[in-house]
Amino acid sequence: MTTTLIAIALIAWCTQIIFSWFQIRRFNQAFLTMKKGTYLGVGRSKSKRFKPRVLIAISLDKNKVVIDSILMKGITVFALPKPIIQLHGLPACEIIPENIFPNDPTCQSALAVALTTNNK
Repeated sequence: MTTTLIAIALIAWCTQIIFSWFQIRRFNQAFLTMKKGTYLGVGRSKSKRFKPRVLIAISLDKNKVVIDSILMKGITVFALPKPIIQLHGLPACEIIPENIFPNDPTCQSALAVALTTNNK
């Protein structure tokens, strides 16, 4: 019985490592295909355990206008990167995370972090 439980735990742990590797690989591929500007910011939400984590990456041109963005949100390793279309073409100084994601505080905090170094 103990050996079976150890084997199941080991299999689950190895599966988690493999799926995590795939998730990191998907984000890195999406990040590398982004249009590169003069600023490339990445923000991650601070969420509690068992709540969806959010990763947001934005790319700004020399005029501080968003030229590309990606969003990864999910509690599992199956989260896929998606563009945030409503950000494209907006100047960074006009982006208010609460207006972009009115009902999602985790996305708001990730976007605020991605924009933080740009506002200095």
